[in-house]
Amino acid sequence: MMQDHGATEADSATLGGRAARALCQAMLWLAVAGVVAMALSTTYDVGVRYVLNAPTVWATELSTYFLIATIFLGAGATHLAGANVRVEFLPNLLQGAMRRDLEIACAWVGLLIVVLAAWQSALMVASDYVNEARIFSLLLTPTWMPKLPIAVGLGGLALALLVEIETLSVHLPRWRQTLPYALVLVLALLLLSFGRDVPMSGIGRIDLGSVLVLAVVLAGSFVAGLRPGLLVAGGLLGCIALFAVAKDWGAGTLALLLFAGIAGFLATGLRIAFALALVGLLAIYFLLPMPFPMTIAERAWSGVNSFSLTAVPLYVLMGALLVRSRLSDELFVVMARVLAPLPGGLAHAATAGCGIFAAVSGSSVATAATVGSVACPEMTRRRYSPALAYGSVAAGGTLGILIPPSVPMIIYATTVGVSVVELFLAGILPGLLMMGLFMAVILGWVWLRPDAAPSIRRGEEPALSRDSLVDSGLVLLLILMVIGSLYGGLATASETGAIGAAAAFLFALARGRLSFPMLRACLKETVTVTSFIFIIVVGANILSYGFDFLKVSQQVMALATEGGVGRWTVFLAIILVYVILGMFLDSISMLVLTLPVVFPVSQALGFDPIWMGVVLVIMAEVGLITPPVGMNLFVLQGIGKDVSLRTIALGALPFLGAMMLTVLLLCLLPAIALVLPAMMK
Repeated sequence: MMQDHGATEADSATLGGRAARALCQAMLWLAVAGVVAMALSTTYDVGVRYVLNAPTVWATELSTYFLIATIFLGAGATHLAGANVRVEFLPNLLQGAMRRDLEIACAWVGLLIVVLAAWQSALMVASDYVNEARIFSLLLTPTWMPKLPIAVGLGGLALALLVEIETLSVHLPRWRQTLPYALVLVLALLLLSFGRDVPMSGIGRIDLGSVLVLAVVLAGSFVAGLRPGLLVAGGLLGCIALFAVAKDWGAGTLALLLFAGIAGFLATGLRIAFALALVGLLAIYFLLPMPFPMTIAERAWSGVNSFSLTAVPLYVLMGALLVRSRLSDELFVVMARVLAPLPGGLAHAATAGCGIFAAVSGSSVATAATVGSVACPEMTRRRYSPALAYGSVAAGGTLGILIPPSVPMIIYATTVGVSVVELFLAGILPGLLMMGLFMAVILGWVWLRPDAAPSIRRGEEPALSRDSLVDSGLVLLLILMVIGSLYGGLATASETGAIGAAAAFLFALARGRLSFPMLRACLKETVTVTSFIFIIVVGANILSYGFDFLKVSQQVMALATEGGVGRWTVFLAIILVYVILGMFLDSISMLVLTLPVVFPVSQALGFDPIWMGVVLVIMAEVGLITPPVGMNLFVLQGIGKDVSLRTIALGALPFLGAMMLTVLLLCLLPAIALVLPAMMK
């Protein structure tokens, strides 16, 4: 799983490309405004509730709408920044023109999905406007208003895909780079001309608009060259034919077809969100008794229309402010001063620093990057083994999504319908346990190989300054505010995220570390991370419609409960599936892909949903330090350019054993995860 580097401004030589980029940037600023409005409205609501005892009736609802605007209006710029992830299995086996043509083909397939979704979203907005539909809430908001950014934002994402196609087609004449923009413009005008009553095509049960979208994508792919055209035509038409004849197959066989389709599309390098959505689209068009493409837009809306999801951008913003203001940089120095006397003291300090930063970050990659940028050079300077130095930080970074706040925990809780706060509290003790086991691994490593971590004499510890103490104290104060508010039931997860972001802003301002360029970078980063996460969630939500129709989870439950298979055998199978998926997918993609099946099965077998959430998040963490994907490994390789990926991966291997031991202890003593949520109740 990799992220692209994005296309540079010079890559857009055509007028269409420059216009598309400008529109995506304009939408990005609207998305940034959405983040600011979300943070301010939620913070204001908390303030007036406790200070004036006058809670608002609008903040929760409007914050949810701001989230939707942020996700979709930021989608185009996020794609241009190369943040939409994919599995590069097949692309990595190809070189030169072959790889380029495969990437062009994947971009055209992605465009097909996005144009269909944008068109259906526009129809949804128009229908709600004409029918004067309103949301059943205190504000009675006209439904077309919060849904409008979905259609507009998906249009921006379509423009970003056209820019990607142009960037990959620099070897072609200028007119062939421009033609895709013209084709899509004509297509948009034709789709708009249909209005809300789209005629049927006469081809099976498919409407004319969908056929036109497919025809334009096929024609455009051949503009890029014979090979991209054949890849797109062969892939899409072959899948359509297969799904069309599969309609009468048994439900079990159809479920296998869906899983095979997901694996196949992911292997080609198609973006993860698009691969999930494409399988869902094929199911909606060809496996349902009657195609119902409006489902695409409805799933995009329902997948993100939840106030609890606003916690994601708010925690991301809090972490970004702490990192870019450098308030978190001194955590390692303070921990090193305390833990230096221990064998492998700096590795212990790095692990503890990761654990502390995890409590304000919510991201494992950010945790590894922040602590690693300070700890790894210091350990290298003191002649620590590169495997120990980088392996300990790679593993410590995984604490970022176990110790709350945690973005994957928010996704899990919202998807399966459990309390985000309870899940956050359930992650605290397992996170501390895993951090302790990591330190035990370090002690064992240094005991077996004393030369891996030369001892530090008294007086040689990293220098501790007043700034170090003040910055670290502010971070610890922020942790107490967030965890205390959650545990005391004073605020929801989203509200603590807003409070944390506001506090991080004020701390950075008080320390003289706040500037407009820094704040702008934090807000853009928040939009990018939020958009890329939830576009995957939307793709998975479209896919889950096919899963629900085919009753995939019910079939797996029947197999697990009626087939004489023990509950722990099924649990072990789930663990193995996560280990394998973790080699290729990021944690968010793993969760949204598997939860529609895994969660109902776990409930049928009697596993506690909160406990299961902690276990699955730990297993999602495993993928962060498992080749070939292992995002933490790649992040640390970027810090230590002279250290090979193999060295870092081997260094992380003993810590992988500690993570599996944590899962085993949770199985033997579930109370480790469940005692704090129970005490809160």
